[in-house]
Amino acid sequence: MRHTRTVYALTLLLFVVGCGLFKKEEERPVVARAKEHKLYLDELKAVLPANLTPDDSTTFANSFIKNWATQMLLLDKAELNLKEADKDVTKQLEEYRRSLIIYQYENQLIKQRLDTNVTKQQIEEYYNNNKQNFELQDNIARAVFVKLAENSKDVEKVKKLVRSEKTEDREELEEFCTQHAKAFHLNDQQWVPFTELMGLLPKTSYINLNYFSSYNFAYLSDSTAHYMMDVREIKYKNSVSPIEFEEQNIRNIILNQRKLELVQKLERDIFDDAVSKNEFEILNN
Repeated sequence: MRHTRTVYALTLLLFVVGCGLFKKEEERPVVARAKEHKLYLDELKAVLPANLTPDDSTTFANSFIKNWATQMLLLDKAELNLKEADKDVTKQLEEYRRSLIIYQYENQLIKQRLDTNVTKQQIEEYYNNNKQNFELQDNIARAVFVKLAENSKDVEKVKKLVRSEKTEDREELEEFCTQHAKAFHLNDQQWVPFTELMGLLPKTSYINLNYFSSYNFAYLSDSTAHYMMDVREIKYKNSVSPIEFEEQNIRNIILNQRKLELVQKLERDIFDDAVSKNEFEILNN
C-alpha cells in the first residue's frame, strides 16, 4: 500500500510538473526537457534527499531525470492514444485522496490510542496458542564466544571460563573480556542464527553444524587471534522455534492486531454514531 501511494505521489508530482502549473517558468533554470515538457532545477532540488554525498546526489538526480522524462513521454503517448473518457481520472484521484486522508487520520488515532505495552504473559499465551506457526527456517544456537589477541597469555584461563556456567566464572569472564578481549558474545540465553556464530570463527573444514552437534566447545587460532566458542544448545531448522527467539516477532504481531482492532472499532463507532443521530439512511429511489 505504501509503495502504491509512493508511486501515486510521484506520478502526481510528475503530472503537475508536466502540466506546467508552476509560475514564472521563464525565470527558472531548466535541467531537462522531454519534447514540450521541462523539468526545473527547483523541482529537482525539492525531491533530492538531504545529506547525500556529491556522487550519490548525481546518481539520484540522473535516475530521477530519466524517470521523469520516461513518464512525460508516456504521458504524451497516452494523451494521444486514449479516448477522452479513458483520460478522465477525476474519480480515481478523488478515491485516492479520500483513501490517503483516512489513512492519515487512522495513523494519528493509532499513535494516540494504541496500547504498546505487551506483557510476557501475553507473549507466552500467543506463542502457546500458535506454536504451529513458529517453525524455524534456519538453525539457531545459544553460545558463548571470545576472541583474544594472538599474543594473549590468558588463553587457557579463558578457555575454562568460557566453558563454565557458574555465576562467579561468568562475572570474571565479563570483567576480563571488557578489558582484554578483541571481541566477545557472552549472552548464552540469546538465540542467534547459527550462520552468524560461524561467521565469528575462521573457516575450517571441520568446525560446522555437525561438529557442534557432537561437541560443545571449539578452540581455533590463526596468526591474528585465538577463538573460543562454547555452544550451549542448538535448535534445528524445521523444528519449533523457541519463544525467546520469537519474542519480538510476537510483540509486533500483537501490536498489529491491536492496530487492526482499533481501526475496526473506529469504523464501527463512527457508523453506529451516525445511525443513532439519524445522519445515515438508505434512500429508496
